[in-house]
Amino acid sequence: MRRVATPATTSRPLVLFLAAALIGIEALVAVTFGVIQVTQIEAARFVVGAGVALLMLGYGAFLIAISRGVQKGRRWSRAPGLATQLLQGLLAYSFSAGETWWVGLVLGASAVLVIICLLVPPATAVFTAEPLPGEND
Repeated sequence: MRRVATPATTSRPLVLFLAAALIGIEALVAVTFGVIQVTQIEAARFVVGAGVALLMLGYGAFLIAISRGVQKGRRWSRAPGLATQLLQGLLAYSFSAGETWWVGLVLGASAVLVIICLLVPPATAVFTAEPLPGEND
């Protein structure tokens, strides 16, 4: 059965925009950390510094792709979006003790909010719907 492009089917739920925005912010933080790491590489620890910088820059690019996919309602973006948030939740737990408790709180709250946004019924309807003609890119 084919869907017809109407205003109701072409608009995306607000929760998808919220999830995409939060994932985009996470991507910005990852890329920023990667760039800062590039500027802080020391000769004695070049391999470690370069490795961390490349990892964070790659992770940021991956998150940008996921954010864009979520915003457009692409089916492929939901699973990696959820997986990255589950990993971020574990990372948040590691920051929960000591002076970094606030980092854990921010990471955990963001991860839970994105997971909820990706799993609510309006978002599920977008991700499981048949694509409109021309939406296969």
